[in-house]
Amino acid sequence: MTRLAAFCFGLLFVASSAFAQEKAPPVEHRAATTVSYSSKEDLGKGITLAKMTNGLTVIVQENHAAPLATARAYVKNTGGAFEGRFLGAGISHLVEHLVAGGSTTKRSEDEIQAIVDSLGGRTNAFTSNNLTAYFIDSPGDKVDSAIELVADMMQYAAFNEEEYRREMEVVQRELEMGESERSRVGYQRMKELVYTVSPMRVPIIGYLSVLQKITRDDVVAFYRSRYVPQNIVFVVVGDVDTKAVLASVLENFKEFRRSRGEGPVLPEEPLQISPRSVAVQMEGDVVDLSLAFPTVPLQDPDLYALDVASFILARGDSSRLAKRLKIDKPLATSVSSSSYTPDFVRGWFDVSATFTPENMDEIQGILLEELDRLISTPVEQEELAKAKRQMAAAFVFGNQTVQDQANSLGRNYLSTGDPTFDEEYLAGIEGVTAEQVQAVAKKYISVDRMNTVMIEPIGSSLGTELANEESPNETPVVAKTLPNGLTVLVKRNGTAPLVTMQAFVKGGVIADTAKTSGLASLTASTMEKGTEKFTGEQIANYFDSIGGQFSVNSQRNSSYLQCTVLKEDFAESFDYLFEVYAKPTFPKEQFEKVKALQLAQIAARGSNPQAEIMDFFATKVPDALPYSRTVMGTKETVASLTDDDCRKLHATYFVPNNTVLAIFGDIDPEKTMSLVESTFGSLQKSESFSWPKFPEQAPKLDANKIAHLTNQKKNTALVLVAYPTSSIYDEKDRASIEMLQSVLTGGLGARLYGELRGEGLVYYVFGFQLTGFAPGYFVFLAQTRPETADEVIERIQASLKKIEKEGIPQKEFDEVRDKMITSHSMKNQTATSQAFQAAIDELYGLGYDFDRSYPERLKKATPEDVVDVVKKYFQHAIILTASPTKAASPKAN
Repeated sequence: MTRLAAFCFGLLFVASSAFAQEKAPPVEHRAATTVSYSSKEDLGKGITLAKMTNGLTVIVQENHAAPLATARAYVKNTGGAFEGRFLGAGISHLVEHLVAGGSTTKRSEDEIQAIVDSLGGRTNAFTSNNLTAYFIDSPGDKVDSAIELVADMMQYAAFNEEEYRREMEVVQRELEMGESERSRVGYQRMKELVYTVSPMRVPIIGYLSVLQKITRDDVVAFYRSRYVPQNIVFVVVGDVDTKAVLASVLENFKEFRRSRGEGPVLPEEPLQISPRSVAVQMEGDVVDLSLAFPTVPLQDPDLYALDVASFILARGDSSRLAKRLKIDKPLATSVSSSSYTPDFVRGWFDVSATFTPENMDEIQGILLEELDRLISTPVEQEELAKAKRQMAAAFVFGNQTVQDQANSLGRNYLSTGDPTFDEEYLAGIEGVTAEQVQAVAKKYISVDRMNTVMIEPIGSSLGTELANEESPNETPVVAKTLPNGLTVLVKRNGTAPLVTMQAFVKGGVIADTAKTSGLASLTASTMEKGTEKFTGEQIANYFDSIGGQFSVNSQRNSSYLQCTVLKEDFAESFDYLFEVYAKPTFPKEQFEKVKALQLAQIAARGSNPQAEIMDFFATKVPDALPYSRTVMGTKETVASLTDDDCRKLHATYFVPNNTVLAIFGDIDPEKTMSLVESTFGSLQKSESFSWPKFPEQAPKLDANKIAHLTNQKKNTALVLVAYPTSSIYDEKDRASIEMLQSVLTGGLGARLYGELRGEGLVYYVFGFQLTGFAPGYFVFLAQTRPETADEVIERIQASLKKIEKEGIPQKEFDEVRDKMITSHSMKNQTATSQAFQAAIDELYGLGYDFDRSYPERLKKATPEDVVDVVKKYFQHAIILTASPTKAASPKAN
């Protein structure tokens, strides 16, 4: 062919091709794209890992310990660091709000909420730096509905304009409120120091100015590009059948086709070569100091030794930092250490402390000394073994519920590709040597690469210088009253190799007087600081060495000892519990340290918005009621207390005929009862002990009692509305008030929750009963902005008036009640929570099995009963506000 002929042929080919492209019909793709499982793998322990041809991963674990299940979807390539062109907008978090609580193309949000309520389930979602997760908890036999609802969220979110506008306002309120929370501010400032290039430095919730530029179209585009099957790990754990679950998941995702999907490539964070620091001034009388050092991502083998080092420094009262800063000298109210190792970027190792400003130099010096000690001196074998034991125990304690297990499987798979990575992790921890701990300390802890975040008081100059049915592993509660009056509750619960021991006495705040306010708390805290047999240091060292949990606490109505340990440590731990309960010595030196710490904690409460307004509320309650006193007491009352005061309170209230002892867990009930009889049973009954009687109702108010507390918490206001009600013994009114609480503030679907949060007026609003032996109050608490505080109060009052005038429709009443009953059945899954509930109910005189009658008590309540309690109690209230500017006076109720 000649060149001319070839040229002409080429022109003809091009023309013909162009003509063909214009006229030819679309190409038909005849290859099938049916979605099915491409693999299924049995990982042991009831765990199955399956993958679909569309890229979706499914993990199922059967756990038949309780008739519960959880269905969860984890979406990768989302989260604060993975937003690509939307970085800084917090669009992952905004999408989470809309997907979790909004309509789909199949159902309205009200229809979705109605289904969740019918399941008696619990639904929620969260966004982190590197993922978004959604879950619905339900009874095991209703898991198909939970799976279908979560699948609906993942594929068919509608993003209605009205819902978009509403949630945009809610998220902005949440962002603003976060500016007044020290923990959020401190965490974000540390991220900004450690990361200069990585998007990890961006707040998960975004920046307000960037968020406000996001449109609904942006939200839809992000959802469609990230919520694709290859980005989703679907986890189901609980009382389920694996084959049935896999079939249900496939049925609900069979139309979900793999797409290109987006996932940003993150820049590599450069090595830090010099120290960095930042100081932030916030309201409060304490300093929060954190020192952090860049380390490794999750995949690095140094992970294990770094984690062990953090436990050595600050896990338990016998740890290095806690002993020096809280035990030897009461310098800090709290200390902590952690090793944060995300899977997508290098993490950091930190130590932190909270204290009053005058201790700044000494505490900073001690923190640096203990970090240097890790570098210079190998850890003793005993201390190393203790840290490992603590970590093993923490793993067991943190994996008791189906929710814990599902979260572990999903996050493990996303970060390592192995759902059971926890087993490898524990093996890695067990293999850590003293030499490795010293080596990682030398490698990563350097003042040349130290990041310092300090939150100081305003005006400070520091910166410039589950189941009720018994399984084969369970026995009924055995209750026995010993001759000396001690009530003992023993129950075998063998679902986990743990034992919990809890001893409750009547007498917390209620045992204090106006002059001794804080004494019960001070007594409880000092009891574990020394006994006739053990020093406080020996007690702390023992429980730290076995990874056990031990504490003595005091609240409004009771004081109590709680101890949870691994099964094999039960007998020895029981001896310590008995000594602390029966034979504390209240050593003078230790008493003074505990007292100093309690005074520091009292001072620190002003930096917490909720604690601040609750303390303010106590000043407005009649002196005759125990609610006029706080658990911690006041600076003036605690300062005047002595160690002898503690001995007298202990001798009065910690007597067998004022005690309920509950021991639940993997035990032999008969042998356990014999052990109690030979120890606690030998104690002498108190012939002089008596318990006062209280009226069933609090004094009513003739008019609203209004007060305001001026503070310096930027962009936030707290609203508290408290109505005097009854004691716990008025069962009928108590049940009706619980129904009222759920109708108004019981989460998604509740009236006030939907109204106030839906209109962007509040970040949160909830109600709770503050009651006990003595009649108390029903309290509404809301966080809003200063300019909307009075409107929030008026809306709360109006919601009560509406119920008083119009009642509650029977359909709404029944749905709320059914949801409460089912949710309640999911409450006490662990031996610890079961023992707590049984002991406290027995202490109140209600009976250890009182909690079982909850459904029956609610079913007796009627809409008319709720109207009656509104008329009876909810007329006049103590109305309080706390904000930088005084709110307008709310209208009369």
